[in-house]
Amino acid sequence: MFVLQEWVSNVGCKMQSILISGFRAPDQKTVAVKKCVRWLRSKCQVNADPAKESYMQTIPMSKQLIDEAIDELQYCPVHYAHHFSASFAVVAFHHPDQEVREHCLYLYNQTAEELFHFFAMTREQFLHRHRDKFNSKAE
Repeated sequence: MFVLQEWVSNVGCKMQSILISGFRAPDQKTVAVKKCVRWLRSKCQVNADPAKESYMQTIPMSKQLIDEAIDELQYCPVHYAHHFSASFAVVAFHHPDQEVREHCLYLYNQTAEELFHFFAMTREQFLHRHRDKFNSKAE
């Protein structure tokens, strides 16, 4: 048995690394960001200790929660915000459940546009940029 849900094994190693980097909440106190991280964990991990409800708390995801998290991310280090956003992109482009993918894509796009003032990468761009390269001679 693995701690990651089965769908995660179907994505590349680099995508798995990006995803796992997003499982940690920021060092500073946040409310909405922390809820989003807990929701993300519940969509990607097997709950190995149901007695610890707070780690993978099942909460409803909504655009309002995402928008509140984007507001909080303004006060987080850019490095953290980037990992947070990229981990949601991995789920947006790979999770088997359409509703989960839609929430994650909304969060990824909002982070790019509202926080960083960039255009979010398309699915194809993201997958190409974060493809496994350990077997490539192009490195």
